Amino acid sequence: MNARTGRLILQGMILLAAITWLAAVALAAPAAQGGAGQRPGQGQGQGAQAGLAQQVQRMQQPSPFAGTEDERLGVWAGGWEETVRFAGDPEDKPSGTGKWSARVFWGLYVVINYELKGPDGNYHAHAVIAFDHGTKTYRLWWFDDGANIDEYTGAWKDDNTLVFELKRTSEGKVFRERLTYSHVSEDEVHTRIEQAFGTEPFKMYLESVAHRVALGEAQGPQNQQRQQQQQQQRRKPPLE
Repeated sequence: MNARTGRLILQGMILLAAITWLAAVALAAPAAQGGAGQRPGQGQGQGAQAGLAQQVQRMQQPSPFAGTEDERLGVWAGGWEETVRFAGDPEDKPSGTGKWSARVFWGLYVVINYELKGPDGNYHAHAVIAFDHGTKTYRLWWFDDGANIDEYTGAWKDDNTLVFELKRTSEGKVFRERLTYSHVSEDEVHTRIEQAFGTEPFKMYLESVAHRVALGEAQGPQNQQRQQQQQQQRRKPPLE
């Protein structure tokens, strides 16, 4: 392994650790922000939630380095539910349904938690979108439960369309993927994923239409259950 490969692996490990931490904070944010003030006898758990709430609030304050390019990513923030259609399926019959939540940190990074119920079962992923101030391009990192770690580069095609592309080697073949996110309105987002091998033209892999929902509705059943348990604990009277 040469020095360059070693640096790339180290950078990847650092990035993965940072993204995992951000995603964990993003998942915990609703419970922390929604909690009431701690009362005597409620235990250290409530104090930890209050500390997390303060930390999340600090992370949501814009960085002095945040600029117009970073602010444009804020259109994806919030909770979303989507219908998904894979290539070859009838246009009037969705193949699956998805939920995703997106939060902005320091005005620089959009952290996404994604969940899809499709024909092949459930699929989960975390992602981060950011503007790279050094290369003047947008980047997307995607981590999923299939052990896939992908990095895309992108740019705005127009005022409402952000396009990312990926090129890597898969099973000895060059694989390319293009993601097109269209911000149709404040409450609607369209996604189109196209794929190709080698020099073949792109072919549609899936399309989706997402509509804005309350952030709590886009958390997924596991996180919703955890929040309900925390709310029940807050309702318990203090020990005498």
